[in-house]
Amino acid sequence: MRKLTALTSFLFAGLLLIQSPLSFAAKHAVVLQYQHISDRTPPSKSASEREFLSHLRYLETNGFNVWPLEKIVDRLKRKQTIPDKTVAITFDHAYISVYDTALKHLSARKMPFTVFVAAAPIMKEHPLYMSWQQLREVQKAGGTIGSMGITSSNLAKGLPDERPEQRQTRIAKEIDLNQAALQKFLGVSPKLFAYEEGQADEIARKVIRSKGLAAFGLHQGPVSRYTSTDYLPRFTATGSASNVNNLSVKLTSLPLPVRKVKAQPTILAADNKRPQAQVELLSGSYQLSGLRCKNGDGLPVSTYTSSEEGKRPVFMMQSKLGEKVGPIEYTCLAPHDKSTRFYWFSHTWILPNQKGYW
Repeated sequence: MRKLTALTSFLFAGLLLIQSPLSFAAKHAVVLQYQHISDRTPPSKSASEREFLSHLRYLETNGFNVWPLEKIVDRLKRKQTIPDKTVAITFDHAYISVYDTALKHLSARKMPFTVFVAAAPIMKEHPLYMSWQQLREVQKAGGTIGSMGITSSNLAKGLPDERPEQRQTRIAKEIDLNQAALQKFLGVSPKLFAYEEGQADEIARKVIRSKGLAAFGLHQGPVSRYTSTDYLPRFTATGSASNVNNLSVKLTSLPLPVRKVKAQPTILAADNKRPQAQVELLSGSYQLSGLRCKNGDGLPVSTYTSSEEGKRPVFMMQSKLGEKVGPIEYTCLAPHDKSTRFYWFSHTWILPNQKGYW
């Protein structure tokens, strides 16, 4: 998804994060997503070694718990407590820079992490990706393996004239073939999945559920009991989001207690450039009057709040201007009523062109 740099800058420019003395009973965690750890790869998908090290040092010096991602997911499924300020580190695509640069720093700190793997480029011995032997070394160093499907294709996109049931079959095959390759070469059958480009629609999510997988997108916010395990959020920590000062705000994010969302299907009609969502909340320590929402370009999204006595709080959000073709993300933040921390919530759609593509 497109980064919300302007959102972070608008709300948090010059903010020095103050550690709150309050104790938060937590059933949530933050998941960070990286791709390349290098200054020689596409900037939007990369964090330099210096930036990555600054992230690890920030976690070390500010009391964060770095947990294996599967442990977090298991706790969420069992509705068990997770310590406040718990973080997981993930990498998509198994790029060689993760092995060359990130592995030594994670291993030295004994920090667990997850690498999401698509087997096809590794079987082709593409130089941009790790080899099977290198991935086995990752496992020995404390890394766990997740899946992205055999080719890491975008599961939200259909093929020309492909019927929904045909796409379901194709997605299932994509997943099964990758699971078989990971079992053969790495001895694992992952229960964790990452969507390519963070994009998923109702059909892809249905297949994920049928496979018993927990799957991650790239929409922003902490994972919690309020987020669906077939489409869990992550914070991208590369590109403009790699600045540790911006990242610090996300690392202490709290989940907005969302009870229900009413919205159009993920794949919008081509002329629906101003999608809307109605969000019903449970009670909590958020200040609804301070709620602010933005789209992926950092532009304000209109919000209409209702908090009638005897009824659950509700807010409606809709873009002020027409959105562009491609992924759409509305991200909302509401301040905590007794600390400097913020509650986060994101909702996503995809706007195709008149031919159904993006």
